[in-house]
Amino acid sequence: MKIRFTPSRLVIALLLTLPLNSYCTNTIVATKTDLTNKIASAKPGDTVTVKNGTYNWGSIILNNTKGTISSKWIVLQAETFNGVQFIGSTYLCFGGTRLLISGFKFVNGNAGTNDVIQFRGGTGATSPRAFYCRLTNITIDNYNSDSTGYSLPTPTDTKNRWVALFGSNNRIDHCTFLNKNNGAPTIAVMYDSANYPIGGLSTYHLIDSNYFKGRGWQGGNEGETIRVGLGSMSASDGYNVVEYNLFQDGKSSDPEIISNKSNRNTYRYNTFLNYDGGITLRQGRYCTVHSNFFIKTTNSKTSTSQYGVRVIDKGHSIYNNYFEALNANDGKLNTMPCPIVLYSGYSNTDSLVVPIPRYYSADSAIVAFNSILNCYGGAGIQIGFNADNAAPFKPKGIVIANNLIKMLNGQAVAVDTAAAGGQTVGFSAEGNLYKAPSGLGNAPTAGFTSNNISLTTKKYGAFIPPNVVKDAAVNSATYSPLLNGTDLFGFSRTSIFDVGAIELNATGTIINSPLDSTQVGAGMPIIILPVILHSFTGTRNNQTVALQWRVTATDEIDHFEIATSADGLIFNNENTVAVASKLQYQWTTLAAAREKVYYRLAIYTKSGKRIYAKPILLATTANEASVQIFPNPTKSTLGIFVSGISSPIEANIIDFTGKAVRRIYLQNGYNAFTLTSLVAGSYQVLIPSSQGISRHLPFVVAQ
Repeated sequence: MKIRFTPSRLVIALLLTLPLNSYCTNTIVATKTDLTNKIASAKPGDTVTVKNGTYNWGSIILNNTKGTISSKWIVLQAETFNGVQFIGSTYLCFGGTRLLISGFKFVNGNAGTNDVIQFRGGTGATSPRAFYCRLTNITIDNYNSDSTGYSLPTPTDTKNRWVALFGSNNRIDHCTFLNKNNGAPTIAVMYDSANYPIGGLSTYHLIDSNYFKGRGWQGGNEGETIRVGLGSMSASDGYNVVEYNLFQDGKSSDPEIISNKSNRNTYRYNTFLNYDGGITLRQGRYCTVHSNFFIKTTNSKTSTSQYGVRVIDKGHSIYNNYFEALNANDGKLNTMPCPIVLYSGYSNTDSLVVPIPRYYSADSAIVAFNSILNCYGGAGIQIGFNADNAAPFKPKGIVIANNLIKMLNGQAVAVDTAAAGGQTVGFSAEGNLYKAPSGLGNAPTAGFTSNNISLTTKKYGAFIPPNVVKDAAVNSATYSPLLNGTDLFGFSRTSIFDVGAIELNATGTIINSPLDSTQVGAGMPIIILPVILHSFTGTRNNQTVALQWRVTATDEIDHFEIATSADGLIFNNENTVAVASKLQYQWTTLAAAREKVYYRLAIYTKSGKRIYAKPILLATTANEASVQIFPNPTKSTLGIFVSGISSPIEANIIDFTGKAVRRIYLQNGYNAFTLTSLVAGSYQVLIPSSQGISRHLPFVVAQ
């Protein structure tokens, strides 16, 4: 089953042979000097085409100051896809805004210690960065800097990154990366700060629809495929998205396929197929890992270990992931070969800065609605372990909920009960179903139920669970905001959720399934454009309705449309909102007289397609209290105006993970709160129904 069109993601088929901008001036170049000069003078809408051929040009340094975040692309492309091959010591650096680079192949070269491609116009620390740029349909194959050879126990290969992302709001999509066998990441997201724990500026990069195959580094550390941040910069808020990538047939001694080292990143819809290692939330906080496939099909009992997710530090959410036939070939309890492991560490408090590269212990993580099926080894989920026995602080505030675990050997869950340094593991569990030869081991039985979990049928590339999971989840409403009401495939769950990543009676359109090499990578005929609706929310009081929504790009959007309905079925067009050079939108109108109104957002694309967001229901009554929040976005002060209440009410400010970060009290009239303690990002003011008003008021803290 291939990925279908989805309301949250625009998929437009483009023939790669068509010109990227049919109205641009197309200049053809065949020398490095000509290329450098033409890019420097190119204006938005222009295209510079490199004539087909094989070139060994050494350093290619390109800079352009003409583009803006809302201008047309400045395009650099190969004459035909893969028709331009860079060899030898060629490497590319580019800086500017709205540059699009497409169609080139780097093959069998050696860039030394230089990055093969850098999103900055030079190799120096002050070189111009790239902003709102795109690297697409690029191939890098066997471009290893290994002229000094390789030996154990100390590898002597020259290490270099293949792609280094500087700047912000850039995209790498539909690229192919093959046979990287030396040290340093294939792709690295960089931050312009080394003053740990002070963070650099947020980067907002999108890495999607790429194909990674044949990672072969055997030198220990620095064998990552994607590294998002760096230890010395790991306090940076990233807001990066890594999605719809295929990682296949990789064998590296570094267990980190993806190494997270910054805050607030999202890893979703990726497929890890026979690729040793997993996602490691190594440093950084408040990251989300959901709807990924981790699958082993090759000699699962004896091959090198493939694990899933390692959870370190605070506030991570791990849900709707699918783990199949992953193995710990030694069958022991340790931190490496395990579908999910939550680490102990050297500190569990912000007052003690942990020296790099040591760990904070896992804190306030949610592990929910994952399917761990036919796995081998020590345990399906491990809590509190660390290969370094000197790490005394155990995880705390961990929630393990509604996971489906079937082990072919070993136990379902393992908990380190050793109270090293006076610390014990702090976690709660509910709704989990399991089947394992060694049972739960030393884990408490509360929240875990043993059952007969038979797996016989696959659909959409995953085992369909038995009926025992149906409507068996505990506290579905609590986890609905976390899951956005959807399952692994993107289907809508029923009101009482099923246990595990797959909802048996789900409805909707599939947006996620295990990827193969015909769907991603360079030269594929489907280009997934970054028109992603991140959020659509609304607030209503007695006088007005305010709707807010955010997209990640506007290249293909023509306009927005708001429609209303009394029953959620028949909608009438209300207003058209023009697209602008911004990502955050708000629409305000007078509240309708009727008690309940459904509001629907439609996105119209330039190609004529129409995409709907899920309608939201806003209700009021004549005597209901009014709550308004402003300004929004805000930088330092949040104002909340309340009317219609007889006594002060209690509320909480919650972050995007659902965690309360501050308690506030509201009185009639204007209430002002200083927000200097909050990092930039999305929040809500939550007023529980017990206070007489049920409200979720979204707001954004800007940088």
